[in-house]
Amino acid sequence: MRAHSPRARRLAAGSAVAALVVLTGPVLTGAPAAAAPTPKPSPAVTSTVPATAAFRAADPRLSAPVDLVAGVLHPEIWWTIGSASGRPLLFALDARGRTRAAYTLAGATIGRLSAVTIVKNGAGESGLFVGNLDEGRAGSLTLYRVAEPAALTGGTLQVKPFRLRYPDGGHQGGALLADPAESRVYIITKGDTAAAVFALPGVLGPQLNALTRLRTLSFPVRGAEFTRDGHVVLKTTRDVRVLGGIREKVGQVVRTAAKMTGTAFGVSADGRRVVMADPGTRPVFRSVTLPSGAASATGAGEPKPSGTMPINDQSSPVSFPSESGPPGGLLGTGALIGLVLLGLLGGFFYVRGRQRSG
Repeated sequence: MRAHSPRARRLAAGSAVAALVVLTGPVLTGAPAAAAPTPKPSPAVTSTVPATAAFRAADPRLSAPVDLVAGVLHPEIWWTIGSASGRPLLFALDARGRTRAAYTLAGATIGRLSAVTIVKNGAGESGLFVGNLDEGRAGSLTLYRVAEPAALTGGTLQVKPFRLRYPDGGHQGGALLADPAESRVYIITKGDTAAAVFALPGVLGPQLNALTRLRTLSFPVRGAEFTRDGHVVLKTTRDVRVLGGIREKVGQVVRTAAKMTGTAFGVSADGRRVVMADPGTRPVFRSVTLPSGAASATGAGEPKPSGTMPINDQSSPVSFPSESGPPGGLLGTGALIGLVLLGLLGGFFYVRGRQRSG
């Protein structure tokens, strides 16, 4: 077997290296600007914070509250849902757990409710969204919007239903939250080890509204809410985590002795503390103060846009990636592709050189 000529070997090696540099950039040429690796995000700051008893709901109709959200028109009020009477009731609780008002919900056939959040619409009117996120196991669910009462007088409130559909099958929902800066509502699914974040359309209509999958979280979520300045506070099965925005990384992890298995969870109107209920009936609501460095740990002192696109009748759903990406990032992936092509080009010119020399 005759070896190929030295000229063919030089040609093969030179062409392969040139192709690798084109594909991966000047990674192998020693250029300092491109050779520097992509900096990794700073690890989350972990704090241990005690939990103090805030209140116990005095109203016997609120024996098993679900979820919790601070009011917009009434920032000193906690809105929550109870159903001890056999039908869901919307309660307005003060800072001591006393019922300031209770409302029945009319205008649709409403069964069990498991979540509540609040957000202003485009006209600046605040409204509560309530729903049973467990319905999503079948692939779709209904959320109901009700205007936040201007006066806490009790009575009956009319609701407006909106049908929602997941784009990828059924999910059990774990949290309902709303971005005050963008007036955008999100659902976070309930899983044992991870969670998915879905965005509601920017405009809800009477038709079946398609949810958009935004991202994947690598930990379970059991409660969530935005702060007024755009941060996201999540309750997991073990701790409370603060993100700079709905698409940001975890910047602050807060550990506490409070039990994390209760269903009611909310963030105070000033964003400085979270309140969560113990599990069981007639639970104690416990307050956990968020560390003062939570905002700086997330790298955001001001609200950050989530980067989502409003979905209306003139636009189509947008696909968003999960947190995972190509192994090694874009730089590592480019280098890997370059090495593969290096072998292919080397083999090609090797065979070509042998043919010419033969």
